[in-house]
Amino acid sequence: MTESNGSPIGPTVGAGLGAVGGAGYNFDPDQIAALIPKWEALKDEIDADLATLQVASNHVQPPSSDQPAVTNARATAQSIDAAIQHSLTLRQYAESWIEQLQRANGTYVQYEDDTSGVLNGRGLYQ
Repeated sequence: MTESNGSPIGPTVGAGLGAVGGAGYNFDPDQIAALIPKWEALKDEIDADLATLQVASNHVQPPSSDQPAVTNARATAQSIDAAIQHSLTLRQYAESWIEQLQRANGTYVQYEDDTSGVLNGRGLYQ
């Protein structure tokens, strides 16, 4: 997955995570939150592709009953089935990232709220 400018969105850079001074990570909740709709849009595109592939798979028929036509239709159906399986794997990967980003953002935002409450005189010592 890439940003609109062509730069890659990867497991760390794209998730709003970056190494800090050689140790630890810097979490940017706004950047993480901004990635969630991008991954959801990608999942929607994969779903649209899956629907198109299903329609194509249902319409594969040889134009005649001769051997080359039947062989080509069979190969086409196998190719479409492989594309469907690949798209299902991509969809699962996108769903996994969406869940991880939502969990990371929700947990981090909650932690920030808890911490700011303590630092502002609410929480532990009241």
